[in-house]
Amino acid sequence: MKNMKKLVVMLVCVMAIGLLGGCGKSFDASAYTKALLDNSYKNDPSGIVDMKIGTAEEAAALYEEGLDNEMEAMGASSDFTEEQVAAYREVIADILAGAKYTVGEAEKQDDGSYVVTVTYEQMNIFEPAMEAYMAEVTEMTTVWTEAVLAGEEAPTEEEMYNEIIVALKDCLAETLTTVTYDEPATATVRIELVDKKYQPNEADIANLESVFFDIDAMNNMSFE
Repeated sequence: MKNMKKLVVMLVCVMAIGLLGGCGKSFDASAYTKALLDNSYKNDPSGIVDMKIGTAEEAAALYEEGLDNEMEAMGASSDFTEEQVAAYREVIADILAGAKYTVGEAEKQDDGSYVVTVTYEQMNIFEPAMEAYMAEVTEMTTVWTEAVLAGEEAPTEEEMYNEIIVALKDCLAETLTTVTYDEPATATVRIELVDKKYQPNEADIANLESVFFDIDAMNNMSFE
């Protein structure tokens, strides 16, 4: 399975409508940052609408696009049933919604940009889920091998792949029920002034995913 894509794929889309926001004298960089994060992680478009960054419909579409990207990155097959797809999307949405962060003060820079401090608690979701998942895969492989040796018909490669991906979803869902978080830490996001419009720095937004979740446990795994 492919490594999980960075959430920046989704957040860059949100950034694009963020460019529509005016850079008037009353620009609130902290509220702007919170609006982008809340829509991307919490499926809460209220900040985007209140700041006139975009409409509720645009915000919802961007959130769903983000889930689509994550579904693809996690290996969810187009051959899944509607029920399987819905269940997988729900788990991914629950993981995103579990992000713990507080957007703090914004410090204006000499070039007109802002540096916004974000306090977060990293969610420990992927490492424990991956440990459980690898145990599940080992067990499934043993069952399949024993069945073939006993003269039974082996499942197709596609069937095995789908079972493996469903197992990953189930392990993530189970881990969510007892998920833990690290102690609070901070990161910063630069809100830059580009062509008289404000936008978040892409690298800083991408970094938030790596600190909100223990994503390295997922990215360091090879499934192919």
